[in-house]
Amino acid sequence: MVRLSRFQRLALLATSTTVITGGVLSHGAAFAAPMTPHTAAVTAAAQWKKITDTPSGITVQLPGKPQVQKENSSAVNSRAYLVPTRYGAIGFAVYDCPDADAAKPWDLKGGLKGAVDGYNSGDPGAHLRSTDLHAGTTADGDHYLDAKLVGRDGKVGHIRFVDHGKQALMVMNVGTGGKRAAVDRDYRQVLDSIKVPDRGARDHGLRRPQGPAVAT
Repeated sequence: MVRLSRFQRLALLATSTTVITGGVLSHGAAFAAPMTPHTAAVTAAAQWKKITDTPSGITVQLPGKPQVQKENSSAVNSRAYLVPTRYGAIGFAVYDCPDADAAKPWDLKGGLKGAVDGYNSGDPGAHLRSTDLHAGTTADGDHYLDAKLVGRDGKVGHIRFVDHGKQALMVMNVGTGGKRAAVDRDYRQVLDSIKVPDRGARDHGLRRPQGPAVAT
């Protein structure tokens, strides 16, 4: 069993496009969920909060209290944290590696494809796609894949997957094109806030990746 098959199986777990459910595909779909005016007003007034994924110890700052969904299955254990914003949504997800796959690298491209496909399943009119893909290695030797997101309907966003060995981390935000400055700013702030146990926050910022560009 390779990790690509795990992402594929996760895609089959997606049964809802309006709430976060288990797996990479449905986590992506959650970003396409409609936001009520009440939620928008609450989010606008919220302060950035440090969110800790307790099982992994990974901490990330988000602009408000997130919606949280846990998935425990034979394929993978995961936790997703999503905050609606005025422009759309932003959040992160942490995926645990089964012991049987401990020596294998995470399939970051497979995860990215699953997240984008998941978004499009929740908002088919967006025709979201990834572009400007770059692979890199953090200062601690963790591999990551970063991409911009663009939609035929004007949506914009960012996504990053990081292979932390026992865990994989996804950060994603999507918003309307007219709010690109806010989309870019929040993504940078989230990446700069990430702390991994015994590693700190020094290796997630938006400096130019050292790795080669990845073909789309």
